[in-house]
Amino acid sequence: MRLLLYGGTFDPPHNGHLNNLRAAAARVRPDRVVVMPAGLSPFKQSTAAPGTARVEMCECFHALEAEEIIPALTVSDWEVRQAALGRRNYTVLTLEMLTGKYPDAELYMAMGSDMLLSFDSWYRWQDILKLARLVVTSRNVGDAPELHAKAKRMDPTGARVLFAQVEALPMASSDLRARLAAGNECENELPALVRRVIRREGLYRADKGESRNHESETGKGACARPVE
Repeated sequence: MRLLLYGGTFDPPHNGHLNNLRAAAARVRPDRVVVMPAGLSPFKQSTAAPGTARVEMCECFHALEAEEIIPALTVSDWEVRQAALGRRNYTVLTLEMLTGKYPDAELYMAMGSDMLLSFDSWYRWQDILKLARLVVTSRNVGDAPELHAKAKRMDPTGARVLFAQVEALPMASSDLRARLAAGNECENELPALVRRVIRREGLYRADKGESRNHESETGKGACARPVE
């Protein structure tokens, strides 16, 4: 069984995230996908939306199942629960947990190009490469040469870092939060389910302030998944 992990802060999840996961799934054809919002990245001091809301917003990824690229998708709150318990977490620990839960699975991990460029600063990054193959999608037009050079330095065999072709949709959650705070609905960037949760919970409003939810420090490794 091929299992593809896609993690990030997802604060909020947007169409760029769906686009990247779609491309990564098309590249490796997984039997199962696990979308896992981070409790909190070590590169960030807080999140704007609480973990429970980010987990609920990530249900938007189920829309990809209708495209038959992804046969089975699960949204996991494991890292958010680790944060709620005050436990520090890193990507390598998440992969070790998945290895224990799915001992026969071949693990893959989707990530954006920005994360690959900082990957060798992540906690136990060499062990991550042993546990899972990376599936890198480009977030910025024209960054392929730099990405391939970085991958070759970390993985000279070329077997552990894969690339997924994707038409980059440059967008960042930080920019969307600013627009949401200004009253923009961001209909073109945010799935309808995400917009509903934002309206219901009053998230990202200017009067509430950015980054008021302080979850315990966990996240995508010193990895962080600085994925916006």
